[in-house]
Amino acid sequence: MAVDKTNRLAESQINDLQDDRENILSAQGGDKEAYGKLVLKYQKRLFRFVIMMLGSKDATEDIVQDAFVKGYLALNSFDIEKPFYPWLATIARNLALNKIKKSEKEKPASEYEDLIETAPDDKADPLANVINKENEQRLAKALAALPEKYRTVFVLRTFEKMSYEEIAEKLNIAPGTVDSRLYRAREKLVQMLKDLL
Repeated sequence: MAVDKTNRLAESQINDLQDDRENILSAQGGDKEAYGKLVLKYQKRLFRFVIMMLGSKDATEDIVQDAFVKGYLALNSFDIEKPFYPWLATIARNLALNKIKKSEKEKPASEYEDLIETAPDDKADPLANVINKENEQRLAKALAALPEKYRTVFVLRTFEKMSYEEIAEKLNIAPGTVDSRLYRAREKLVQMLKDLL
């Protein structure tokens, strides 16, 4: 029974990739309606991903729209053998990070003063249980309530699986600051979601 379910899932994923491939090839040939099908298919998923980084609905809508436009303009460079969504999500992530960097540059230097604290071990992280449970809306609301600098580091580490060094490089901050912000983000989220832990 489990084998049948796995086979059906694999078949569904193959069909899904094939549908995307057909739409991409048509869009590369100038068919805007085919690209529109990709937009309709992935806009909600992309929105959920970006809003976790930015926390602002308006900013997220702008980034998602920009990502689809940039994706369309760069479609001829897309490797048709690869899945479409991760490529599109990378475009959106880079746009969101640029927006975050720009807004951080506009903040006074005093807001950057962080105490370096040791982050707890990921394996002992009670937030992992919340993320694995069906509590996406509660988590999204809690993430949105975090200050941007904590939210960004948490999303990049937890959902994008980026290393401390990669996050530090992307945000142009020290790895120790990444450690501190991640610790603070987890601490605040545990407080906000303690009834689910």
